[in-house]
Amino acid sequence: MDKIFISNEIKAEILRICGISVIKPYNLAGGTPLNKLNKNDIFCRELEIKLQHIATKYQTGKVISEGDISHDYTVNQCIKLVFAE
Repeated sequence: MDKIFISNEIKAEILRICGISVIKPYNLAGGTPLNKLNKNDIFCRELEIKLQHIATKYQTGKVISEGDISHDYTVNQCIKLVFAE
């Protein structure tokens, strides 16, 4: 699967969890810190679960565990978590 497609799916999940419109997820800037989008403590865990689902769905070989994401992460850092290095 195309990396850009998966990146946009990740951005859409971030927006969806935050309760923000997902009409154009590609417009979400990669440098945006998660704490600007949502300060809820449950947000990071929900995002970890969604990112693990995406990594499994597209067989990227990554495992995202509880505590891997913090509010200080940026959108780009979340995207990088899904792709194997």
